[in-house]
Amino acid sequence: MNFANKKFFSLDTKCFKAFMAVAEYGSYNEAADKAAMSNTAISEHLQRLKEQVGQELFVKRGLLYELTDAGLELQFFIKKLEAMSEEFKFQIEANASKLSGMVRYALPPSCLFSPHFPMLLEKRHSHPELELTVEAIPSDEVLEKVEDRTFDFGFVTEEISHPALSYEVFCEEEYILVGNSKDSVKASNAKALIETKFINYPGMGHYFNLWKNHFFPGEKRISHRSLHHAGDINSIDGAIKMVLGGLGIAVFPRHCVQEYLDQALLFEADQGETAPLMNAIHIVKRKSPELPRRVQVVIDWFFDMHPEYENQRAQQRASA
Repeated sequence: MNFANKKFFSLDTKCFKAFMAVAEYGSYNEAADKAAMSNTAISEHLQRLKEQVGQELFVKRGLLYELTDAGLELQFFIKKLEAMSEEFKFQIEANASKLSGMVRYALPPSCLFSPHFPMLLEKRHSHPELELTVEAIPSDEVLEKVEDRTFDFGFVTEEISHPALSYEVFCEEEYILVGNSKDSVKASNAKALIETKFINYPGMGHYFNLWKNHFFPGEKRISHRSLHHAGDINSIDGAIKMVLGGLGIAVFPRHCVQEYLDQALLFEADQGETAPLMNAIHIVKRKSPELPRRVQVVIDWFFDMHPEYENQRAQQRASA
């Protein structure tokens, strides 16, 4: 019998459960128990299928019901349909987990010194069709490029209120004043800071202001604009090399210079009992439209690297 005809399309799939139970156990009573149905429901479903197929599906031999030829074909058809459904489900889930297309994000250059970037690249190996466009730019430029949709999201060192943007705390980083000798970082007041030679690089002004406000909160007369720049360079790694060479001092995120501190090639300013300067790094994105799934998955990958922020993240989402 060929089910690829009009009768195929009239088959009531809700009856398949009862049919397969009787086919397996040969008994209405046992089938009803296994299928969690009443005997009456079993009987009604089999009768409906019999009418739709147009032939007997079972023949009773002794105490058991056996499949007829038409019943055997229907059993084969149902098993094939179940296999196809399972394959369809598997394919849909596989496609849902596949990521492809472009994800664009921006971050301050200091973030490239952190372990997050190589960890992201490792995750990306499992999605070869996913393309990443990454630009290292100062934090204020990150905000501008996320706001104008040049980038899907970005990392910033400060949260600036904007009606179109939303923020999530990603991690914290510590800022320290460093030089190539202990004497170079002994500035103890505003006058000493102004007389000290600094190295300027994109983002250093913001880092310095945070550092000064934390360790010298009473010094209102001084900011990064007050500093004497002995060198100016457009990259943080170049600035580190200038400080290593003794051209001046600068404020850096600790993770960018820790290896040189460990080797006693750089020294950090001693701030006594004052608590370390920790600053939150935020992921910023537009509030609307909703981000493509591939972008949100990449953002989630970053948060997987910092599970300690998941509760805070959930609270932020709930209050959004």
